[in-house]
This record gives sequence, C-alpha cells and structure tokens, in this order.
Amino acid sequence: MVRVSDKNDILYYIDQVLGGDVNAFTCIADRYKDKAFNLAFRICCNREEAEEIAQDSFLKAYRALGRFQRKSSFSTWLYRIVYNTAISYVRLKKRKILSLEDFPADAADFTGTSASEEEAESEYRRSLIDFAFQKISEEERCLITLHYYEEMSTEEISDVTGISRSNIKVKLFRARQKMFRIIDNAEKKRMVPYEFTGGI
Repeated sequence: MVRVSDKNDILYYIDQVLGGDVNAFTCIADRYKDKAFNLAFRICCNREEAEEIAQDSFLKAYRALGRFQRKSSFSTWLYRIVYNTAISYVRLKKRKILSLEDFPADAADFTGTSASEEEAESEYRRSLIDFAFQKISEEERCLITLHYYEEMSTEEISDVTGISRSNIKVKLFRARQKMFRIIDNAEKKRMVPYEFTGGI
C-alpha cells in the first residue's frame, strides 16, 4: 500500500476519492487512524468507545470529503470532526464522575504489578495524573491533548474546536488548575507532599 507522507499526497488521495476511487480513502484513514483514536480516547477515556468514535468520524469525513475546502490542513479538518463526534458522544452518555474514593490512596496499591517500590511510586504518579485528567471536562481534556500532546498552536486548536484563541488560553489555564487541585486533594488523602512536574 502506498504510504501518505505529506500534504500533497493527502490532496492527491482526496482527489482520487472524489473521482470515484473509494479505496483511496483507506490510504488517508491509515495515515490518521492513530491520531483520531488518541484524540477520541483522551476525550471519552474508554478504548472501545474511542474506537467507535474514530470509525464514526472517518465515515463522516468520507461522506463530507467534497466539502473539504482546503483552506486549513486536512488533519485540522479531520480533528474537528473527531472532536465534535466525541464531545457529542460523551455528553449523550453523561459519564459517571469519578470521586476521590475511586483512586488508590497510596503507592503501595501498585506494588502488586511493579517490581520495586520506585516503580510502584512512578506508576502511582502516572495514574494520579490520569485520574485528574479524567476528572476534568471532555472539552478541557481535548484542549490539553491538542496543545500539550499534539503540540498544536492555539490558532490550530481554534480551527478544530471553534473556540476563540483567547478563550482557549483561559480554558487551558483553568484545566491545569483543576488538575493541580485534584492531585493536591488526592495527595492529602495520602498525607505525603507531591511535586507535579508532568508534561502538561
């Protein structure tokens, strides 16, 4: 199968699809399937649901391909579809909100799957960050994912979400503060100071 390597390739395959070559869309999907899944998963926090959202998003993209105006990158256009699909899905499901009681109070809870105390502590910290991430809203999870993990600019994120650039900065700041508070509250249960130096 031909690999998609740059924007010109994407435009070529788009033209092929619009010209009647349905199979050409597989090349596009192969290029973006991991990114689409990752964004969906970050928003819904469930692998099976993320797969369903990603598949639904690609179906929508295929059906709407003729409306892609090429003013922005194809990835931004596709992200917008995944974002809207995932947000609608999660809000419809009205997912259960986690409480602090749902999170282990101590790194000792991870020793059963870790070879050492140091690894248990590391696993505890990663899980704590993931826990805080799940506690914020689906919109906030999306913004953090696009900005910190996908390294998109506020302008690109604005194109995806429809949120103004100035509001994105405010929402990102508030999302970070929420996560800090969640982590702090969880750590108070543990009664051990925690230094959050993660990548968000």
